[in-house]
Amino acid sequence: MPSLLRPLHSFACLLFLSVGAGGLLAPSAHAQAMPPDTLRLDAAVQRALDENVQAEIARREAALAENNATVGNAGFLPTLSLNGGYNTTVSNTTQQFVDRPEESIDGAESTNTSADASLRWTVFDGLGQFATYDRLAAQADQQRAATREQIEAVVADVIEGYYDVARQQRQLRVFREAVALSRERLRITQTRREVGSASDLAVRQARVDLNADSADVLRQATKLTNAKARLNRLLGRAESSTDYTVTASIEVDTTLRPEALREIAAQTSPALQQARQARRAAEAEQREVRAERFPSIDLTAGYGYSQLDSESGFLQRQTSYDFTYGVSLTFDLFDGFDQRRRRQNAELRAANAETVVDDVRARLTTEVASAYEDYRNRLRLVDLQRDNLAAATENVDVALKQFEVGTITSVELREVQEQRVRAESDLLTAQFEAKRAEVELLRLSGQLLDRVQGGGPAP
Repeated sequence: MPSLLRPLHSFACLLFLSVGAGGLLAPSAHAQAMPPDTLRLDAAVQRALDENVQAEIARREAALAENNATVGNAGFLPTLSLNGGYNTTVSNTTQQFVDRPEESIDGAESTNTSADASLRWTVFDGLGQFATYDRLAAQADQQRAATREQIEAVVADVIEGYYDVARQQRQLRVFREAVALSRERLRITQTRREVGSASDLAVRQARVDLNADSADVLRQATKLTNAKARLNRLLGRAESSTDYTVTASIEVDTTLRPEALREIAAQTSPALQQARQARRAAEAEQREVRAERFPSIDLTAGYGYSQLDSESGFLQRQTSYDFTYGVSLTFDLFDGFDQRRRRQNAELRAANAETVVDDVRARLTTEVASAYEDYRNRLRLVDLQRDNLAAATENVDVALKQFEVGTITSVELREVQEQRVRAESDLLTAQFEAKRAEVELLRLSGQLLDRVQGGGPAP
């Protein structure tokens, strides 16, 4: 092989070894060479769980619902109130006695000081308190499922954003490799022109191709920066620097199976859990309304203090201490058919909640089946693009040998080079889309959060 072609041939061999069969570095080799500023996926997800605005709002909504689900809010506990007062009355008084002359008192003051504590405890209301507590607990569980769904959506966005950065990062490397190859081609063409075996046109064409590849690098660098900025926003660090890297490999879990996914989704899907808890809350509301048919029995107790001071009249001071207790019964005989209206509305809401459960279950089955079909096709496309890349890489090696002996032109070598760049770009896109399909399946089945928090293979 002529000495001027050895660098180009060695460079092509290096490209083939770097992409291997899958177009990406092996995870173990990449981990050993991982730069210190590499952002790992688990760290990115944890940062999003801690800092993402939507995740924080969802957690607060769950905390609000949890605060409402208490025995006190359900009416199980007694109420205790304390009242106090101080009143002053200024009066002009004229008093006529039988055996004494009339007396007139102007500006006479009388003061009344009082304080009392009262306790009321509903001991029976037709078991409405138990129904209320069940409704509040169901609403808290429903909000927890909604919070989990929101957080899993955030996690899915973070994973997609992370691997989009990995794809754009790898794409930039592909374009830089193309620039290096075009620069070496230009150098060889210039050397050939000097020895009279290449024309000025070939040199100019090689320079045009180098400039085009350099422009691709600049455009791809912008795409990478934008992808990192989007990821930063998801991580709650919108003003942070984009001067970091991510793990280059996009590993897709190929072991997902539709039967297991459907079974798990029926148990853990946040959307289905919300519908079930809404049905439970509607059923509890029905019991609340039925409880209104029964009387309400309250225990009452009170302690009071009062003191009256007067500058006029026969009684100048009166002090009393009172303790009262008793039982009260309340029974609504007629409320303008309002109870019947509430009962009918509760029945309608319960029927709607049951319908929603059936609808969510059917929709979930359809979505899992559709997502799995997309996932399976994406995996097939990855295998196809991997084979395509291997063939395109071999074509580069063959074209270099032909270029060495002069059987193909520089333009034909360029075409083979572009085919290889397209093949690796298509493989990166296929792997990214397969990863996105995998994440969507895990999200639909309610497994995504458990996976990223250590409950299963990480996505």
